[in-house]
Amino acid sequence: MNSLLLNVALYLGLFAALLNLVRRQWTLNLIALVVQILCLFPMLDAILPIQLAVIQPFTGVMVTVILYLTLVSVGGIEPINLRKKPTSGEVFRTLAGLLLLALLRAFIPNLQSEVFQGTPNQLLFFSMGLIVLGILQLGTIREPLYLAIGIFTFLSGFQLLYNALDYSFLLEALLVTLNLLLAIVGAFFIVKNAESEP
Repeated sequence: MNSLLLNVALYLGLFAALLNLVRRQWTLNLIALVVQILCLFPMLDAILPIQLAVIQPFTGVMVTVILYLTLVSVGGIEPINLRKKPTSGEVFRTLAGLLLLALLRAFIPNLQSEVFQGTPNQLLFFSMGLIVLGILQLGTIREPLYLAIGIFTFLSGFQLLYNALDYSFLLEALLVTLNLLLAIVGAFFIVKNAESEP
């Protein structure tokens, strides 16, 4: 049962990260971000005590609330339109993300045996997948909300990987503070971008 829960969290979390990379609908992106964040909990619970495993998902939910309240204040929350045809950029980002995940999946056994020997396979694939998708999102988008989501995705993957290797209270506090500060900076740039538009 535990392996099934980890597999569901793994693929659901990577699907949510891929959805954040591909689609450009703020409401859908915030929902996908919450799903991605909640999928971190089973992975963290497998390696940490529950008191420590809730820190990262709780921080992620706070980041999402900050971004949501900012989008509400600028009028950016709209109904989700799933019937919208994908653009060529969305098709490119989908194919690039799937290709990177497939390559990562192929190299995970080698990475695990050579570099990350004590890290479980599912956790390594999830954390590296979040890191790769976060970097891809940072490289293909210029809008403040998507940059904030990309940075948060990258940091979530890094934090998950670091927690699997060696847990540090000081680094955890630093990363929580960094995530909250990035959410506030992202909110500032979202408001600034909305005010500069005619």
